[in-house]
Amino acid sequence: MLAFIVSGMLVRTWAPRWGFSKPQIGNLLAWILVGTIIGARLDFLLQDDFAEYLAHPWSLVALWEGGLATFGGLAGGTLTAYLYARKHGLSFFRLGDLFAPAISIGIAIGRIGYGLDGRDYGSLTSLPWGIVYEHRNSFSPIDGISRHPVQFYDLLGDMAIAGVLIKIRYRLPEGATFFVYLVLFSVLRFFLFFVRGNVPEVLFGLKNAQLTALVVLAVALPALIVRCFRDQPFRPSN
Repeated sequence: MLAFIVSGMLVRTWAPRWGFSKPQIGNLLAWILVGTIIGARLDFLLQDDFAEYLAHPWSLVALWEGGLATFGGLAGGTLTAYLYARKHGLSFFRLGDLFAPAISIGIAIGRIGYGLDGRDYGSLTSLPWGIVYEHRNSFSPIDGISRHPVQFYDLLGDMAIAGVLIKIRYRLPEGATFFVYLVLFSVLRFFLFFVRGNVPEVLFGLKNAQLTALVVLAVALPALIVRCFRDQPFRPSN
């Protein structure tokens, strides 16, 4: 929730320069929150033992037990924004450019909690910055073994992406910043999952999120090239 609040405040602050009113963005944020949670939950359920969830239907909505997938949340939020933009006659690509850095910052904030409670822990490492989880309620195995702090790798990567996007977004055609984000985020997730310790390989030695990252990259990179060659740089309002 802190991640969503901070990201929402940033987007509302930036909105006038991108031609959107704060009330418009406030309404959109409420819908995006719903779409993000639904998308993240569905993605997680499809990757996990879906039959087990169907056998216990109440667990489908048991968010307090964990179970949200990042790519699913991104997809759900993006689809919600697209439908909202279509209904209200707004530019979806410009909305994407507005939201892109804030999305990256929000994901980075979310990684703090994941790192502290041991969720999405890393693989084994002998590096000096490895983390050993000792608290009995940690989601990581309590075995005294040092693991990659992959959650904090993710945090640093997401903040770096946000910095790049903020730096370049006024130099690119409308829609290009959003696709730059998708490309950079997909590359980050692809390599991060080589040191994720609690995710099985599913195909060609790759994990589910890595395959998803490749699919997103295959769509986003050509779209970015098209946007860059097709349009002039976006000129924000003063």
